[in-house]
Amino acid sequence: VLQKIASIVPLLSNEVKSRQNLITAGQKIALGNTYLLKGLSDSQANTNLTLTDRLAIILVHLKASLPNYEQALEDFKKVEIDSLPFEYQKDFEDFRTLFTSLVSDFKNLSALGSSLQEIFGGKGTRRYLLVFQNPYEIRPTGGFMGSFAIMDIKDGKILKIDVPPGGSYDLQGQLNEFVEPPSPLLLSNKRWEFQDSNWFPDFPTSADKMLWFYQHARDYTADGVIAINATVLERLLSIIGPIMDTKRGLSLTSENALTTIQQVVEEGPEKKEQKPKQILADLAPQFIEYFQNIQPSAAMPILVSLEEALTQKEIQAYFTDPATEATVQSLGWGGQILPNKEFQDYVLAVNANIQGQKSDAQIKQTIVHQAVVAEDGTITDTVLIRREHTGTAGEKLYGQTNIDFIRLYVPLGSELISAGGFTWPNESSFRAPETYYKKDLTLQQTEKELGFDRESGTRITSEFSKTVFGNWIITEPGETSEVQFTYKLPFKAMVVQNTNPTDGWKNIFITTENKLVRYQLIAQKQSGINSAFESQIVFPNSWEPIWREGENMKTASNGATITDVDLKKDLVWSLIMKSK
Repeated sequence: VLQKIASIVPLLSNEVKSRQNLITAGQKIALGNTYLLKGLSDSQANTNLTLTDRLAIILVHLKASLPNYEQALEDFKKVEIDSLPFEYQKDFEDFRTLFTSLVSDFKNLSALGSSLQEIFGGKGTRRYLLVFQNPYEIRPTGGFMGSFAIMDIKDGKILKIDVPPGGSYDLQGQLNEFVEPPSPLLLSNKRWEFQDSNWFPDFPTSADKMLWFYQHARDYTADGVIAINATVLERLLSIIGPIMDTKRGLSLTSENALTTIQQVVEEGPEKKEQKPKQILADLAPQFIEYFQNIQPSAAMPILVSLEEALTQKEIQAYFTDPATEATVQSLGWGGQILPNKEFQDYVLAVNANIQGQKSDAQIKQTIVHQAVVAEDGTITDTVLIRREHTGTAGEKLYGQTNIDFIRLYVPLGSELISAGGFTWPNESSFRAPETYYKKDLTLQQTEKELGFDRESGTRITSEFSKTVFGNWIITEPGETSEVQFTYKLPFKAMVVQNTNPTDGWKNIFITTENKLVRYQLIAQKQSGINSAFESQIVFPNSWEPIWREGENMKTASNGATITDVDLKKDLVWSLIMKSK
């Protein structure tokens, strides 16, 4: 493509440089490809090499190719689109965009380098706790952990995978610690146990708690936790096609797998034998065999889907090795609560279905955010959360009352003004922990009580450098519930700073001599639920927008609107205002 375009660029004074840049970029891409293809070839030459050995060879050559790709990118930046023939301008722009994305992916893969060796057991056998989360019963990290597995891996080969047929409850009788659960969980259990350990929306904290429960039940440690939402199974089956459960005579497809497995778990004969998750143990060998013998033609679609699942938090990973964990978090695969700077607006709604069966399969959630800036710079936010239950009353599992403890995470120091719309479960339904149960240290260190709003019954805490408002929302089948929080942010928009507005995003609200104000909103997604999201940013009429950035964001006369957003991943919006 580059050779063709370069060959027809006119040799005029203004176009010569663009032509030269096209040619040199092509040369550098070709050189980079030489290194990369040599690595791929060498990695396949010796059939006795382990997967981690092959990865090491590829990564060495990838690191050699990257400088050439990066130089090609710099050449592309110098090409003036208008100097190209019109019929090739779109092709070139598409190529440049694709190549930029490709180089970014290669950089990420190179950065993973030693971490991949660690993850896949290239430095010795590694043991991982795999937890399977069901978003139909939403919990803070993605769903109720009804099942888990223990996987041993070395040199990229799975040595063993054990799926307890009783699921997460298999650990109940072995747990040697008695601790009080977070207070909302008293609705289902007076003792905190493994199946409820993913209470914290910050995945590293929940994963560490899962490992703690596992160790105190099995007296074993593990090197990390990988949480896999049930929707990943749908993704996988859409690529590899149906699989057969010959034992039960079932064909599992991407369309029916989740409901079929759920039905077997709830109604199958193994439930009477205290082995409701036996179907998962039976299916595991098929998936292991598939991945160990995967065909090259299927590898790329699976990798693309895997990357999307990681970005959308359908898969989250935590590793006890600090360097590996830091790398995973830097790539956005760690499920951690995002930090926000002192002057950034932030919102995260976290749902926890407690005793609501699998009713979240029928819940549609909308988050409506508004930030209003007053003349004195005070910022007041209002967040409305709407939950529509589309299920049919009486339908088994999915048509049950949805009982949800909802927490809203906002900038640290925010002050609650009002809240409403909540419905509490019957007080007699809560279980009292035994007097000899211990207080959990992690819970005490993480959830710090700040207060209690008597009018609405809203609990106010400090968690993960955020202020958190928590309360109950109960939604009956066929009905819609709405709750609302109004609060004042801990900073003002119009603080005079001696900062040039072109210096970058040092602060998001900066008033300079040029009378510029910057606003930035971070909306974080909870794993397991894709909420509809919208927002209004309203400034006084004496201000007008001059720049914006972010998905589905439009400017208005004195601010901006964000509409029709499906919150599948963490998003950021930015706005610059100036005085009229």
